[in-house]
Amino acid sequence: MFSHALSVALTEPEYRNGSSILSLENYTAEGMLLFLRDKHEKTLSGWSDYLERRKQGGGPELFATPEQAKAWLVQQAPVKFVDGAWLGHVHKITTPFPLRSVTKHAWQVLSEELGDGDPEKHHVTLYRKLLESIGRPLPDGHSADFIHASEWDRGDNHGIWEAAVGQLVISLFPHEFLPEILGFNLHFEEVRLDTMQVAHELTHHGIDPYYFLIHISIDNADSGHTAMASHAVVQYLDVMRATEGEAAVGHAWKRIQVGYILSQTLGCYTCTSNVDSEPSSLKSLRSALSTQVLDIFRAKASVSHGIHSRSRACIGPYALHEWLEETIRMESNGLDLLTILSRAKPWVVAGNSRKSLLVRELSWGGRMFGAFTKKEVTTICQWIDVLKPGSESSLYWEFTQRQPVTSQEAVAELRDPASHHPYVPATDAASILHTFDSNMTMNAGQRVDFSGWGVLTEHSPLSTISCARLPDIIALWFAHISLLENTIDTPSRTADPVHLSILRLLRAQAGFCTESDIVAGMDEVRRDSCTSLVDIGLELAEKLSQIAISAKPQTLKQVFLRIDKYNASLLQRYLLSYWHMRYVFMRMLYMQLFIIQLQPY
Repeated sequence: MFSHALSVALTEPEYRNGSSILSLENYTAEGMLLFLRDKHEKTLSGWSDYLERRKQGGGPELFATPEQAKAWLVQQAPVKFVDGAWLGHVHKITTPFPLRSVTKHAWQVLSEELGDGDPEKHHVTLYRKLLESIGRPLPDGHSADFIHASEWDRGDNHGIWEAAVGQLVISLFPHEFLPEILGFNLHFEEVRLDTMQVAHELTHHGIDPYYFLIHISIDNADSGHTAMASHAVVQYLDVMRATEGEAAVGHAWKRIQVGYILSQTLGCYTCTSNVDSEPSSLKSLRSALSTQVLDIFRAKASVSHGIHSRSRACIGPYALHEWLEETIRMESNGLDLLTILSRAKPWVVAGNSRKSLLVRELSWGGRMFGAFTKKEVTTICQWIDVLKPGSESSLYWEFTQRQPVTSQEAVAELRDPASHHPYVPATDAASILHTFDSNMTMNAGQRVDFSGWGVLTEHSPLSTISCARLPDIIALWFAHISLLENTIDTPSRTADPVHLSILRLLRAQAGFCTESDIVAGMDEVRRDSCTSLVDIGLELAEKLSQIAISAKPQTLKQVFLRIDKYNASLLQRYLLSYWHMRYVFMRMLYMQLFIIQLQPY
């Protein structure tokens, strides 16, 4: 997914210019903010131009009729029902403690997308009401009925589904791909011209534009989600600089760029497009060798045009002399010409310079021997050899300079509940579903017994706890924070009163300000942070460090390792019991009981 996004950004002309985030090769906070400011100004300029065209008598440019607008709104539902999902698993108990100040501000964006627990402000609810108002209601976005709705047979919206699924997929790896998620968030929360045009044209057709007006205002670049997203990126890279050094900042910036590009391209160019079948061009574009090869051919073409005018050899759609003439003028299309050459068999056999006719012609016995120096021929051979078929999948790893991770390694990491959240159990899907169904069947229809509730609400005097028990208390403290975290992930699933109550509880335990009628936006970022339950756990850990003379834990995993001799395996199972699929039933049972206790009499 990341590699495909990069391939689009490197091949499609609209992304190959100074306005692309890839033009910022080296990160500085000032440079990034200037880039975002320039892009915002271009959006406002485009909006002014659009309004002027409409003022001069131009008609709607997106929807010619109300029916077209309604059809478009329906087709957008898959992505609107998961809006914010890419942040669904950040800021969990397994988030490295030094990064929690970063992920908190990212998660706040998700919280505001979900109305901060207010059902009237929940963005999925707003979109459902919009669809109902135009007479085109849809089933719940997380239901099977939604997937099988007949509406999807009326239009080609593969790109929309790809974008929706992409947001859900990236959210499942909040630690492995945190920089990419922050970059995705940075682009997605920008105020976009098309959103402004949609709101304007819906009004023109008598359709309530409030859902889109909300996104224009709440995403504003001063105090809204655009500002919050850019602050999270700057803060993250500041943490990287302080903890890992300047080189780590450069690598992290590349990953943020990838996430930004993913948001920019996701759903616009599906993975079945022609771009996907051109890995050779992708390699040539991203490789430093491509620049060298272009310079070589430009130099040769400048002194050889006309010499090959009688040659019948062709490179793609060009005769050899035409290709050389174009190469001389290739200020803007040089990369396209190099792509054509990379696909021009038998001249170039991708991945194998020895079998390439071009190399044989440049070597002893060839008709162009001596026209290229040894160093030039070597460079061309190297360029051909990196044009390996199917190389798009490796583009992400090479662009970010990361070591590829095998599927086995990735899955092994996901199976450690102290390191990864959400947790992937080491069982097959059938076993998971069987366990889930068994629990649901066993508990279905049972009446809740309130007879023992009084015991839970009775308070006995606190007694002094031995310091020897502190490791157990610390582990249980961190583990209990996780009990409700996985209930808030998919936006469409969180629009009911139970989930919204859980959201408010999670906000409280994470140290957020009390909810009000107005979103906090950057006020939350700027205010002095309130203490969270994790902060309390870290204070306990610091107390233990003073006793045991050990380092302050940086992750939940380190907390568990510290208490190994105190039966940490039991506490691991404690985590597993709540992070398994059974949490769905436990959520509905215990949280309803808890909410009952919270209701005022």
